[in-house]
Amino acid sequence: MRSSTSQVESRQSHTLVAVTGGGEVQDMAFEIRPHPDFSWSQSRRSTFRECPRKYYWQYYGSHNGWLEEATDEARQAWRLKKITNLYMVLGTIVHELAADTILRVRGGAAVPDAADLIEQGRGRLNRAWLMSQKHEEWERSPNRVTMLMEFYRGSGPSRDLIEKIRDKLHACLRHLLSSESFREAVEAPAVEVKEVDRLDFVELDGVKVYAQPDLLYKLGDAWRIVDWKTGARHASHSPQLRTYAVYLQERGDLPKGPVIGRLEYLGTGDAVSVPVSDRDCAEERQKMADSVAAMRTYLADPVRNEALPRGSFPLVEDTRRCPQCPFFELCEDELAAADIAGPF
Repeated sequence: MRSSTSQVESRQSHTLVAVTGGGEVQDMAFEIRPHPDFSWSQSRRSTFRECPRKYYWQYYGSHNGWLEEATDEARQAWRLKKITNLYMVLGTIVHELAADTILRVRGGAAVPDAADLIEQGRGRLNRAWLMSQKHEEWERSPNRVTMLMEFYRGSGPSRDLIEKIRDKLHACLRHLLSSESFREAVEAPAVEVKEVDRLDFVELDGVKVYAQPDLLYKLGDAWRIVDWKTGARHASHSPQLRTYAVYLQERGDLPKGPVIGRLEYLGTGDAVSVPVSDRDCAEERQKMADSVAAMRTYLADPVRNEALPRGSFPLVEDTRRCPQCPFFELCEDELAAADIAGPF
């Protein structure tokens, strides 16, 4: 796997300061490009399917928005794409604690009590809650300060939502420790866990594909691919396992073997195991290629990944969920005009 570096943007010099695993700080040249790199991921596919306009803001309209010379629109879109919500923060925290706990136990530490993990999770949720009230600080540094949608567009999460998130945190972390995937991972000969703040990729037909599973380990001759889920079951989850299997095939540094995907629904403690065949992978490769081709129809220049004008990315037909979108204020006037459109 690639070594991890954390990168901090510098607006004045347009350089990146890289902090290596050994703590050394190095200056790295950062090339400012007029258009972003093209890549593919499950989240990108999902956003594209959900709403082409949201896809535009997420991957094109916000590009270079952190630069001082950026347009007001790009700067606003870049800030808005940093907004999160309590459910997303909860998911990130559970994934972080899952990865940290597996690595610690494999390193010789005792399996922690669920109460200890829950206390850590509560602390991280409370920090997100407190940070989200620093609106001016977030405006200045949206990449360093958490902003919850519940505070950005309101006075904060309701008591009912807070209780739901607290209950879900307790359930997810208790079920994590009792899950079959956790028990197997701490004993397996070799394990890889996904780092929440780092994305790994493979190249497929010249396109970077980000599809690293949350947990990967081998038992006997079979690979186990695990996806931790903090939400409810969804029809899109099983196909995600096939994408991870394609990633596994393309790695090139791992021995071949059967692949078994597992969805761990930590909120309820249920799990679904799905064997992934070579035929499944071939079908998923084609679906990924079709997805890439569909995205590229919205490009004025596919070589430079230059997007068509914003208006070429249509608004979603069913606009009832638009107010929950981070980019709603960028589309609000257009949505209002669409609402009153008619023959008169």
